[in-house]
Amino acid sequence: MDLSEPVLVTAEGLQKLKTDLDDARARRKEAAERMKEAAQPGDIEDNPEFEQAKEEVASLDNRIYELEEMIGRAQIIEEHHGGVAEPGSTIEVEDQEGTIETWHLVGAVEADPGAGRISVDSPVGRAVLGRRSGDRVTVNAPSGVIELTVKAVH
Repeated sequence: MDLSEPVLVTAEGLQKLKTDLDDARARRKEAAERMKEAAQPGDIEDNPEFEQAKEEVASLDNRIYELEEMIGRAQIIEEHHGGVAEPGSTIEVEDQEGTIETWHLVGAVEADPGAGRISVDSPVGRAVLGRRSGDRVTVNAPSGVIELTVKAVH
């Protein structure tokens, strides 16, 4: 995670990050309580319950830090309805085989290609940014070269 870059998220994505942070804090509190209880007998050496709880607390501390950083650097992506593809736009693209897909351009935190949410930081996302309906793009993706035609930008 680059700590100097803003984190692009939709309003819904920011709310999800905040919910995830609340959940992580609650889970950390529970794990810390388990760690405290496991240490009660006094012998924390060779105590698997204590070690497991300690590792969970450390993992949750890292996740909490990460979520707090993302929330602190969040930049809300507004829905765009102009003719140029930008974060927040919904675009329709056609590939070489004539398959048309609809994608919503989002920040990396919310990316889910299977659900049609493409990161503007991905090779495909970077290639379509700034494009208009009718533009053709060539993408050097990990899976190979992809030729796309932008059919619509909403």
